[in-house]
Amino acid sequence: MSSYNLLYEKWIPVVVGKGAETKLVSIRDVFENASDYLALACDTKAQEFSVLRILLAINHTVFSRFDFEGEVYEYLQVDENYVQLENAVEEEAYLYEDDLENTWLDIWESKKFPQIIFDYLEKWEERFYLFDDKYPFMQVTEKDVRPDLLGNHNPTKISGKNINRLISESGNKISLFSPKNDFGSNKEILKEDEIARWFLTFQGYSGLSDKRAYGTEKYKSSKGWLFDLGGIYLEGTNLFETLMLNTVLYSEENYFLNIQKPAWEYSSEELLKKYLKKNNPLSIAELYTTWSRAIYISPNTNPDEPFSMYIVKLPDIDHGDKFLEPMTIWKLNKNGDYKDKITPKKHPANQAMWRSFGLITVEDHKAEAVRVPGVIAWYKKMSQLIDLPKIKINAISMKDDGNATSWVPVDEIYDYLFVDEVVIKDDEKEGWTPRVNATVEETKFAISVVYKKFLNDIREIRNIESYGFSNRKIEELYYLVDQPFREWISSIEKDDDKDLKILEWRKTLKKIIIREADRIVAEGTNRDFRGIEKNDKTMNIATAYSYFKHFLNKNLIVKEEYND
Repeated sequence: MSSYNLLYEKWIPVVVGKGAETKLVSIRDVFENASDYLALACDTKAQEFSVLRILLAINHTVFSRFDFEGEVYEYLQVDENYVQLENAVEEEAYLYEDDLENTWLDIWESKKFPQIIFDYLEKWEERFYLFDDKYPFMQVTEKDVRPDLLGNHNPTKISGKNINRLISESGNKISLFSPKNDFGSNKEILKEDEIARWFLTFQGYSGLSDKRAYGTEKYKSSKGWLFDLGGIYLEGTNLFETLMLNTVLYSEENYFLNIQKPAWEYSSEELLKKYLKKNNPLSIAELYTTWSRAIYISPNTNPDEPFSMYIVKLPDIDHGDKFLEPMTIWKLNKNGDYKDKITPKKHPANQAMWRSFGLITVEDHKAEAVRVPGVIAWYKKMSQLIDLPKIKINAISMKDDGNATSWVPVDEIYDYLFVDEVVIKDDEKEGWTPRVNATVEETKFAISVVYKKFLNDIREIRNIESYGFSNRKIEELYYLVDQPFREWISSIEKDDDKDLKILEWRKTLKKIIIREADRIVAEGTNRDFRGIEKNDKTMNIATAYSYFKHFLNKNLIVKEEYND
């Protein structure tokens, strides 16, 4: 029994028209009309990221094998079930690079996806059924979750309200602000399009609260590859641009020489054998479609009845130096399991994305961002060949419950920046990229060091032991600085004078910081002005303010007039 084919059914929400209306479309619709859709419009940004990577896996698979005209690259062997690079290509990888680059440019210039992508989807049509007893999309079959494979245990049962992250309700935890009421098991009911989006999201953000695994030998279970990413993706003026900007066809590590083979080109039995031996994706298409769970959804699922699926844990991917992943920021680990290795770095909660500008755009920044995200490196490369649009850089991470035994997903962390291409690609010594990064660091120093010193002096004068006062005021200042900085960085254009533009921001920043310090002084009490004795001198709110102004002027130089 096969039903609900994701190539033709309407399950992907997109934004259309100037009125920003949304509608559901199929996978084929996406590739046929991508230029007419403004963006994905999924239920959450984490879900959007998950769906985007499925679409990108199609891109990477097709265009790693075929050029714009649908011709197989001359050094590939491609037949019904087999794709292989000839050995000669490994020695002359630049030939393949040139062809991949030309394919990408041809597609970009045409502003539409070529026929070959639809030919590929038609060939693999039977692998895209959401409900199927033989090749269910991104799922296993019933025989793959037999108790005899699970130490004579049944797989873990997951309900609709548990995978629906708009509810995230378990059997012993009620969601107080659910978008669905519980009348008639309404929270458990998911329509086919909802099932498709949420189970794919669950593959990326699983957590570890479930218990069942394969066999009797223990292995480190995956909580979802996306769970640990500081996800980064680029967004253009329409969905076509977004898909192409994130299609990274080759990189300096030569991962592109490994044939792109997504999960749907394997049987579930083949995949499980592969994962349980070693979960080590070797291509982007494989990584984007990797499983964290063996998921079984009954082919007889009735969307009008409470939904449930069955899951089994699968082994984790080694996170160390996994530079195949192009959609994350990175960190160098100084201790722990990945000591001296580079792993994905999650975005901090309650911290604006621009504060991590160096991690996103600058290579070898303070020994932490030893590399930029692959999608940023690709954007820099292609922007040297063609004019690319002003882009939106999106950041997405999943917040967990802080419990290392469960890692339950509790909330998503999302932020974005609008920037001109020059801010990303002009990375020469005195170019825009290092200059903007230096401005970000200067801003952080003014707030987290200069202003913090003033706050700590006030805290000491008031005999407040806790650092809560200072930390709260610092975050309040970052909040006030956030929108003006976004507007400033978004306003940067190619021909702007760098010194004048940076001076413009310094003036804005200094004005905001002094205004907040003035407010604290204006609220000062008699005790604040009376002060305390410190190092044989009187320190009060007035002396603290004077020192603060001196330090700020020294570290945040603002000339009233600029002479070239």
